[in-house]
Amino acid sequence: MRRVGSKNCSRGGENRKVLLYYLLINKLLKYKELRRFFENFYSIYKKSGSRAKARKKVSAADVLASEYNRWVLNYLYSTSQRKRSFKYFKSSYIFRYFRFHNIFNPEYSVDTGYDIDYNKMGRFMEKFREIIDKFIEKQTGNTLDKTKIFKLIKSVYFLIYTIYEPLWIYFGLPVEVEDSRSPFYTIFDHLYASASMINWVYYDDRSDPKGKKGKKTQQDTYSKNAPNPKGFYVVIDIPGVQEIINSARKASDYWAGSWMLSMIIWLTVWQLIKEYGPDVLLAPTTRFNPIYYAMTLNYLEKEFGMDDGLKKEIEEILNTILGKLSGIYDYTQFLKEAIIPATASLILPKEQNTCSIKLEQEIFEYYKNAYNCIVKEIPTGNVQSDICKEFVEAFNIIYQSNSTLDNLMNVIINEAEKYADKILIRPAIYIVDIDDIRDEVESDLRNKNVNAILNNKQFNQLVPQYIFHYISTKLFREKVKEKYKREILPKPNWFTSFNKEFDYINGGKNWEYCTVCGNEPAIINFGKENDDYSASTKCEILRLAYQNRYKVTDDDLKDLKVWFKPGEKLGPLCIIKRGLYFRLRKNLEKVFKSTDDIAYSYYKNVIQPRIKDLDECEKLKNFLNAEELDVYETFGNPVIARRLFSKCTEVEDKKLPCIQKEYGVSDVNNAFIDALKGYREFYAIVKADADDMTELARGEIDAEKYFEVLPRLIKEGEFEEKESKNPKNRACKFLIYTYSNMTSIAKVINDGNILMSPTYRVALSLAMMITLLRDIKTVEVENYGQIIYAGGDDVVALVPIDRLIDTLIGLERNFVGENGFFKVRQWYIPTFYPHGRSFSVRIANIADFMTNEIQMATELLNRVKKVKWEFPNGEEKRSKFSAILSTSRTSYESVLPMWDFKYLILLKKMWLLNLSNKLSSSVFEDYESAFKEFITSERKLTKRLINYVLLKNNGKELVEDFNKLDFLSLNKKSNVYNEIFKAFRIMRGVI
Repeated sequence: MRRVGSKNCSRGGENRKVLLYYLLINKLLKYKELRRFFENFYSIYKKSGSRAKARKKVSAADVLASEYNRWVLNYLYSTSQRKRSFKYFKSSYIFRYFRFHNIFNPEYSVDTGYDIDYNKMGRFMEKFREIIDKFIEKQTGNTLDKTKIFKLIKSVYFLIYTIYEPLWIYFGLPVEVEDSRSPFYTIFDHLYASASMINWVYYDDRSDPKGKKGKKTQQDTYSKNAPNPKGFYVVIDIPGVQEIINSARKASDYWAGSWMLSMIIWLTVWQLIKEYGPDVLLAPTTRFNPIYYAMTLNYLEKEFGMDDGLKKEIEEILNTILGKLSGIYDYTQFLKEAIIPATASLILPKEQNTCSIKLEQEIFEYYKNAYNCIVKEIPTGNVQSDICKEFVEAFNIIYQSNSTLDNLMNVIINEAEKYADKILIRPAIYIVDIDDIRDEVESDLRNKNVNAILNNKQFNQLVPQYIFHYISTKLFREKVKEKYKREILPKPNWFTSFNKEFDYINGGKNWEYCTVCGNEPAIINFGKENDDYSASTKCEILRLAYQNRYKVTDDDLKDLKVWFKPGEKLGPLCIIKRGLYFRLRKNLEKVFKSTDDIAYSYYKNVIQPRIKDLDECEKLKNFLNAEELDVYETFGNPVIARRLFSKCTEVEDKKLPCIQKEYGVSDVNNAFIDALKGYREFYAIVKADADDMTELARGEIDAEKYFEVLPRLIKEGEFEEKESKNPKNRACKFLIYTYSNMTSIAKVINDGNILMSPTYRVALSLAMMITLLRDIKTVEVENYGQIIYAGGDDVVALVPIDRLIDTLIGLERNFVGENGFFKVRQWYIPTFYPHGRSFSVRIANIADFMTNEIQMATELLNRVKKVKWEFPNGEEKRSKFSAILSTSRTSYESVLPMWDFKYLILLKKMWLLNLSNKLSSSVFEDYESAFKEFITSERKLTKRLINYVLLKNNGKELVEDFNKLDFLSLNKKSNVYNEIFKAFRIMRGVI
């Protein structure tokens, strides 16, 4: 093997582009019709342009995509230096540096080495050629119809965009940085960002910078050789998502609301992807995105004839890499997850005769297509539109048989669908046309006196590169909502009207609000009499069924009660959410219907107690084997259930080693077994949100952190001299000079922070995607819970109490990674460390009204964001990065740090000792009543008091753990000892 990672300072990544073209063009050149297109291959949707023009556009996209550090190095100070002594640097030196630094915190880095095994490289190239060859030949045979050239190029581009990076990783090839002088991004980060920027430079058709008649134009803002971006920055957003998602009586309601929004946004974006190409989507990323994989492979198969064998071959590659990243080796397992946020950002080209209003109308039509599919067609089982058929095929959604229950559900859902045309979930579409803000961008820079530190040529080069930062941060944050947002549709009048003249079934005109969401009027009143539907309700259901020529029996009504409880009054959207889950339920492995299912998930899958063969135990056996668990429906009240669990269950000896390992206990005594096999009545709602994510999303990272990398670059980097007349120290001076100017420009333009760039945004989106994939494994595979939403920065999940603490630790580990990176084979992806996530944990009873508990969890998450910890003697202060625990059964709340897992591990140990009947339950009361007021930062006194209360309550095994803790003050009102004991009080008795 040989190190081959050397890079020209001004052309980091050029070799990778050459390799891509080499692999691809060799396969295409045998078709005469394609030869004239090969250097203009990126022009997927327009077949014109000379080779020189193509190169210029690729170069312009490269410039606009470049991250801040690199464009300072390459485009401000390498070709237009103030000091003549640097003019030879660009062409005269190669700079080698073999470390990759975390963009979010450059202090963390890994040694990548750039050691390429040529056997692996050869296998990569061979497989790449083979895949492309098979795909093309399937479409063309040995000849190519000229009329199909466009279709072929488009399909091959989709294929390459999907497999290029995973295939590189699959063959164990190493990570390469975009530019060794600025080692904060991988070459693939930059290539995917450059592909996006092609959309902004594609229609830059300048022939004369001064115009046809020599008159000065607005384009003279830029240097003659600077890019002249034209296009749109688009954000598609669904406002008020919390109202939609949080309105839930069942676990399935909670999931359905989240998945519904996620898929509406995805299908809207997918239509734009099919029209313009996958590179238009900036966030969420398509990289390692299972939903993108499903839609694209189906698209290539159905639209372009990819055969099943090639599809399976590609799936094996994608599944292997996803498995290495997340632990789940099948991308289709992610399709039931809501992983697409309710906001998407896109980079779209500005074609001729296109304006923002016209584009907005187009996007809104796409949105309506997506909305109709997810809200109307799938819940009713009546899939008619092409886009919905494509979605159903890609997700392999199979509908259930035409049973009486199906027919009854259709009757109810169809009533709700009458209101769906009012667009119950409305989008906000933000569009910024670059042409409209050019003067504004330049004025902003001049107002900041940037021209005082840059000469005119440098200033003109800076302007186009500043556009993305200006739009995606300052403009969007401060002005878009007022200037660019258009109200797409007014809210339906009956949402805001106080005039109760809305006629709803079984309720007349005097309507009431929906009992689940409280936001919309109920359209059906499922009246209740003695735990059954009221006579008037049954009459209305029979009438609706009769109108549709369905026969209904008492058993059918009993089945319907599982889905619509007597006493519920439901609005159209809440009915549609339940109908969506009903239609998809058999396609959704491990999506729980009820909170009871969550509470018993770990119990059924791991503990698996044996049910005694007694007549009175038959009810318990049927309960645990039911499709949907319902304690109150089965047993009437928890007292009976608790007695049956105690009498009818036993844990077999062969299960004990597994249980011991799962819980991490040294021994399993009878008290512990009795607790484990007993009745469950609690589950946990877990909500997490990244700290400082808003700042990270805007790139608000101090440029000085990158300047601090400079000494390491100079010390460990290798300068290869090509021309002896240029001494080596000149290259070092150049790096110092440009890095210094980098921080100076950042201070002037952005308060000392780096500037947002497409490459930064691409890298951020990738880190979020990898995090969310790992979060899904943590919650669902390792801890038997249910993901409601996973976005990388935030996560919402329902978790069985048995695995609550393990889930919290696992989720935070996913976010911070190991030493600042995720690793898959020889590839590294930065994590957000040292930034963390704040958590809200709400322990709820299965009898609690779920909507209220979700709302409480949300409120507490906002509160924990204001937490401030102070170490002894004010040595250090930390804010956020904590978990708040609460329960619906007591008023106690506890806050614990999340930057060190020892606090959660200690809490788990206390809880397990209590379950084993070793640690007395009264340890909390003893501490609270007698010792709490005497706990201070005076270490010796605190240690003695804590030891005393522990030993008094048989907690000898905890003494050493408590002694290792530092005294942490919480908001100057509490301390970490108080919080641990309160957390124990909350956890005590939940099993």
